[in-house]
Amino acid sequence: MKTIDAYKNDLDQTILSSKKMYDDAVAGCGGNISFRALPPSDIEIYNDFDLTKYNYETDLDAYAESLLAGMEKSFAARKDINDNFFPSIGPILGIGDYSAFVTGEIIFRKDTSWSTPCLKEIEDFRNLPPLGTSKWYKKFLEISELLLKKTQGTGIPFMRGFFSPLDLAHALRGENIYYDFYDDPDMVHELLDYCADATIKFAEDIYALNNKYNGKTKYGTWYTKGKINMSEDIACMISGAAYNEFCAPHTQKVIDHFGVGYMHCHSRAMYLVKEICHLRNVAHLWLATDPNQPRPIDHIEQLVKAANGVAIAIDCDTFEEIQNHYNEMKKGNFSICLPVKSIEEGIKYTTLFEQLKNK
Repeated sequence: MKTIDAYKNDLDQTILSSKKMYDDAVAGCGGNISFRALPPSDIEIYNDFDLTKYNYETDLDAYAESLLAGMEKSFAARKDINDNFFPSIGPILGIGDYSAFVTGEIIFRKDTSWSTPCLKEIEDFRNLPPLGTSKWYKKFLEISELLLKKTQGTGIPFMRGFFSPLDLAHALRGENIYYDFYDDPDMVHELLDYCADATIKFAEDIYALNNKYNGKTKYGTWYTKGKINMSEDIACMISGAAYNEFCAPHTQKVIDHFGVGYMHCHSRAMYLVKEICHLRNVAHLWLATDPNQPRPIDHIEQLVKAANGVAIAIDCDTFEEIQNHYNEMKKGNFSICLPVKSIEEGIKYTTLFEQLKNK
């Protein structure tokens, strides 16, 4: 792995532009639009990396070497695309480790993983082992430190996202959490508070590792210093009112602990944009497009009104869609991603975007 500037032209300007967008977003000011090209090489690592190849007791070095080789190949392939992307490293283990750090085992398949719910009754979380003692809590930190050691001196930031308290509660409790909202709301709040505390502790330990290896680098703590990145996937299955009652206080607790929130939800629940973006100190919301659901690019005016200045990351299908909505997007803050067929096409559309910005 080379140093970060070998994979990114004009790295300082990319960081400055991102910082301005997020600072403006927290302040409720609009006017920032950034562009991301998505060539096939960006996602090949996720398609090619086989999680079932490794014994996670004995093969961690082989896992780390293979993962970093795939990341290096991806970074090098797109180095001439001067969009808003810059490299980061972190474990790829599927979704299972996002809750198994509390308790339980991970079930691996080639391109993903999952955990199984462990709370037969909602109050059973009170009997879980102390946080930090589970197999996968220790294993995740071990894997993270191995990646950090192998990339020490490169200045490449470490990145890790987390479940929101509700996402974690759902992973531990399963579908019964939806009944619990009605059957035992007070216990739901207790569980969500537990999940908030668990996320804070786990993130603090990961961040401390990153600071140990990257604390003196220019951008190595970009994703961890004063920030937390969380998904609100399960909230997309409940109402905005239920989100505000049950989820918002506990998600806010995590954001408040770290400083600024970087969030994620889905277009099937466009109504949640307003709820999430009105939490304190949210800078960013990745609004993923779901099949057969509203496309965010078609609802820019609605998103500008709902976002409260928060930077909304969305995708589109064609560059013409960016052109058609550009003036409306300027009223808020947007990061827009366009899938491209090749590196050459990525360079082409990045150039066209810069020309559009400078008109």
